[in-house]
Amino acid sequence: MRRINIVNFIRAIEPRFTTDLLLPVQKQMEIIVANGLPATWLLQFDALVSGPFVPFLKQQMPASHEVGLWFEMNEMHCKAAGVTWRGRPGYEWDHIPHVAFTIGYTEDERKKLADTAMRTFKEVFGTYPKSIASWNLDSITINHITETYGADAYAVCRDQIATDGFTIWGAPIAGYYPSKRNCWSPAISQKNQINTPIFRMLGQDPVYYYDKGYTQPDGKFITQPDTMEPVWPSGRSKHFVDTFLSMILTAPAQQFAYAQIGQENSFPWPSQQAAYAPQIKALAALRKTGGATIETMGETGRAFKKAFPSTPTQAQVQLVDPFANTDPVETSAWYQSRFYRANLHFKGDLPYLRDITVYSDEYEQPFLKQATRLEDVEQKMPPVLDSYHWRTAAHSRMEPGAGGFFISDGTRLLKTGKVVVKETGKTMTVSVPVQNEQVLRIQFDEKQMFFTLHGTSTDAVFPLELAFEWDTRKSNLTRVTAQRVHFKLDGFDYSVNIDGGHATQTPQGWTLSSDGRFALKLAQRQ
Repeated sequence: MRRINIVNFIRAIEPRFTTDLLLPVQKQMEIIVANGLPATWLLQFDALVSGPFVPFLKQQMPASHEVGLWFEMNEMHCKAAGVTWRGRPGYEWDHIPHVAFTIGYTEDERKKLADTAMRTFKEVFGTYPKSIASWNLDSITINHITETYGADAYAVCRDQIATDGFTIWGAPIAGYYPSKRNCWSPAISQKNQINTPIFRMLGQDPVYYYDKGYTQPDGKFITQPDTMEPVWPSGRSKHFVDTFLSMILTAPAQQFAYAQIGQENSFPWPSQQAAYAPQIKALAALRKTGGATIETMGETGRAFKKAFPSTPTQAQVQLVDPFANTDPVETSAWYQSRFYRANLHFKGDLPYLRDITVYSDEYEQPFLKQATRLEDVEQKMPPVLDSYHWRTAAHSRMEPGAGGFFISDGTRLLKTGKVVVKETGKTMTVSVPVQNEQVLRIQFDEKQMFFTLHGTSTDAVFPLELAFEWDTRKSNLTRVTAQRVHFKLDGFDYSVNIDGGHATQTPQGWTLSSDGRFALKLAQRQ
């Protein structure tokens, strides 16, 4: 299943600067309708009860479009729900996390805010919204809305570092059924599963986002988000847009591939204008050739629920540098199941593991039961490897600074030819030709990863080490035994079991040694 949604969300208030908030909506509608595509429009509460937005949508929105709810708090919303507004003076909408997001409110307040929004939406449109999104949500709110009102789809922010005061790190890459204890974590068991899927927003580049910045071929370093958003350099880059859409539509994806494009109306239309129409036209062209299923967010949610009883395996495989860099070329392959996510990255000819994150029904999301008052919040899932947060000062454009490195005969393995990715059922296998006419093979299964080093023309295997190296002061590592490696995050203990090799602790982290074949078992005890 491969799906693309066009999602634009609408606020009625922008206290940070003066801008025409209706103009982007008018222009977006004009372009989408001209290209005959469906779209989802999400209204923040202020736009639901004030301003020209509801009349405009009712008059202009085709039957193939849908309207839903953008669930960030604002003063009108809080007053209507009988909840204290804590925004800064002069801010009727305030982007600070503990003001704008549900995690800043008590469980009772969250339910009041949800009930008020859903009831008001029905009064305006005659039905409850089926699509609901916010940069940040929580499982209490999501479960309450799902059980009470029957939503079909949610969407939340991509992984990010400290943008607008909040960090999200380690959540699934595309779509998943969230846990009742953690909306950033896929449910493991059916009894703990919220039966409405969450999709990740913004069409995020899978290659460079992990390092919070990227270099262009001209040498310029870009720190703005590398997403499909048309206001950013990435969204304006034809090469980036073409390679991203090609990945979503043609690259190995396991059971589910997903992308969401569009733009909020807080960005003035001149900042969107150059790239918005070309992206929509590109989608229309793909749809005409049968290469893309473009539908509303609610339709994708209903299709997901029909196809998958639990979170499916999924992948993002980008074997073309999304910014056409050559020194070095960077590419990446992500695998995701409800038990873990993992990333095999290529920096030039160096293959290495960049991320391994595990999931458990026992790990509760931060701020689930206690409202936060922090202006900078972190919501991280349990990492076995986090090459961004654990990297050393040696990190550079050419040297990762942290990762899981493949070693044979005391030397890091390097890519010497074309990488091949194959899929069978819930398994994805990546074959990397390396030195000495050997092949490094990494097989991603739903609960574990298998590693093999063998000859190109023989079944013989050769000794292989996997060396995890990082700044030991930053990592979550607590203990290493021969067959099990232990970690801890916020008081939560988790581990990796080893089959076919043995682990030893090192000054840089830990190393797994084998005769050439081993597995990392990543499913956690529940």
